[in-house]
Amino acid sequence: MSLSPYALALCVPVVLAVAFLIETWRRCSGPGVRALRLLLCSIVLWAGGAALALAASDRATWLAFERLAWIGRIGVPVAWVLFALQYTGHGDRVTRRTVAAIALPGIAMLALAWTNPLHELVWSEVRMVYTQGVAVGIQGFEPVFWAFTAYAYALVLAGIVLVMRLVFTADHLFVDQGVALTLGVCAPLFANVATVMGAVGPISGLDLTPYMFTISGITYGYAFYRSDLLDRVPATRQIGRTAVVRNMRDGVIVVDEDDVIVDVNPIAQDQFDLSTPDVVGRPVRAVFDDPEFELPVGEGTVVWSARGPFEYEVKVSKLSDQHGRRLGRVLVLRDITDRTNRRQQLQVLNRVLRHNFRNDMNVIDVCATQLEERLDGEDSELADRIRSVARDLSETGTKAREIERIMSRRHNDPQPIDLPSLLTRQLDTLRHEYPAAEIESDLPDELEIDSTGILESVLENVLENAVVHNDSQRPHVWVRVDTDDSGNVEIAVADDGPGIPQQEREVLVKGTETPLEHGSGLGLWLVNWGVTILGGEIEFRDRVAFGRDEDVSGSVVTISIPRQGPTVHTATGRPPVDAD
Repeated sequence: MSLSPYALALCVPVVLAVAFLIETWRRCSGPGVRALRLLLCSIVLWAGGAALALAASDRATWLAFERLAWIGRIGVPVAWVLFALQYTGHGDRVTRRTVAAIALPGIAMLALAWTNPLHELVWSEVRMVYTQGVAVGIQGFEPVFWAFTAYAYALVLAGIVLVMRLVFTADHLFVDQGVALTLGVCAPLFANVATVMGAVGPISGLDLTPYMFTISGITYGYAFYRSDLLDRVPATRQIGRTAVVRNMRDGVIVVDEDDVIVDVNPIAQDQFDLSTPDVVGRPVRAVFDDPEFELPVGEGTVVWSARGPFEYEVKVSKLSDQHGRRLGRVLVLRDITDRTNRRQQLQVLNRVLRHNFRNDMNVIDVCATQLEERLDGEDSELADRIRSVARDLSETGTKAREIERIMSRRHNDPQPIDLPSLLTRQLDTLRHEYPAAEIESDLPDELEIDSTGILESVLENVLENAVVHNDSQRPHVWVRVDTDDSGNVEIAVADDGPGIPQQEREVLVKGTETPLEHGSGLGLWLVNWGVTILGGEIEFRDRVAFGRDEDVSGSVVTISIPRQGPTVHTATGRPPVDAD
């Protein structure tokens, strides 16, 4: 048996496929790896069997190697479509039943090809031609061959469609892989079409398909070594998207443009006792059959008070393809029953603080004042203590009401505010209420910013805290306003008091309180929430040579907010009433 140049040329795809196969065993384990190994083995059998058949010295030897090549011919289209399914993230469809259904026609075809001399259903005759040092069998194909060829082409084209979708829908993440894989399949596909249609080649009857596997080896090698084939696969993206929808804590319903249900995730099925086969294809309003269930036109969010003690937030988003064509809408239904109940409970408690609590504290304050005037000595001091505590508690109720007002204004549009004028008014008020305090300021003549009324409440509380919590006889307060290159305004308020305790600062940084770690009031919380809603930041630090005195003590509160158009945040703040 001598090998001609035509047979030797087929050793190239065999060597490439074997090398690539070894590399997949060494380095890879993931979606599509097994199918890819089967594809490579099929290429080796097809090209290797064809090479040996070309070197056959007689008809019997040629038929033996032709049977070996038929294993590869059957395996290539089957393995390719299985690889394409798993590689593109549709591995959930590759079940034993699916594999059996795809492979069964190939297995039947292989059995018929191997036993063809008995029935001649695949080809009717084989005419051996020996030319240029090769043995070529020219066959007359029968209907069974053409039927299987059509089936094999359908499998190959299905895999190409799956892979090519990546080129147009994967945001350029897998374009290089998709193009390389497609080229590696199209080359042998076109060669096979030319062969079976009897196109003229270098030798009449020579199968050109296995030669094109050399191109497949090159393109697959490029995808493997340069594009991280099998290390970075689109299956991760596709499976991840599906897992997000399936594992969401909210119900998800997908509808078409006519609001007919096309898919429902498991959470929605459990929430509303739905069965996918029963609801798919039905209008969403007919499924829920509730006059209170209304969807916005286009996109938006509505609250649906369902039957029973349940309330849902329904968020509707448009569903479009990669070309921007509208396909339908996605409904995300979040159970907000607990949140609504909690908000109602907090509103009741807040009303008690606003009215009952405040009124009762005022009564205690008046009574304690009268007792202090009538009593002497230690009894008078006790009455004064009662009055002081009552006023502190009343002030806490006032802070709670102010926080509620801040949260109710968090959606307000920013308005132009002259910051120096605002601070000047507040400092004049502070001097009037606390004449013993020495207040200095370093303010620009003009500085207009876009903000809301929340800023006024924040500054008022920071300035008042700097005086009220100062235990010296003549409290000193310094206020300074600066701007930076990023368009932010910094407002620094310093005092010479005892400073803000470290525990208070840590609680604000963490954003939560515990029975062991908590703040002493609501003032700093009001400031923290307000600055967050304004889209700014707040910093607490010890005062270091901020004022003129060399005896440095106290703290500095620095508020940094956007100068123009601050972003009004509604999710990062922690409002006491609207808390989720």
